[in-house]
Amino acid sequence: MDSSMKISFNRCIRDGDLIIVYERHDTMKAVKVCENLVLQNRVGVFKHSDWIRKPFGSIIFSNKGGYVYLLALTPELWTLVLSHRTQILYIADISFVILYLEVVPGCLVLESETSSGSNGTCVYL
Repeated sequence: MDSSMKISFNRCIRDGDLIIVYERHDTMKAVKVCENLVLQNRVGVFKHSDWIRKPFGSIIFSNKGGYVYLLALTPELWTLVLSHRTQILYIADISFVILYLEVVPGCLVLESETSSGSNGTCVYL
């Protein structure tokens, strides 16, 4: 795997990356970075172009003085930001399923689901 493609806290955000924008403890969203777009929320306007070349974990300030954190996508954060229209498995549930099925590194896992993909994301990453 190309080392520049790994999710790492040393890697900087690039145009086209899917990142987590952490607004506050109960408000996070997944955003695909596009240089021409902006994110508007209750704390101000954030230009995606200001995010590019910033390291993951950066604090970005808005035009109104509010701020957000730009985080790397992880299985745990993906589960938290998913739309909860359907019942999804959370980390504790996924851990139980993996333990019960005796899944260990090197096991071949075939998953078939029509829901959020939260379980598969945690197993595969």
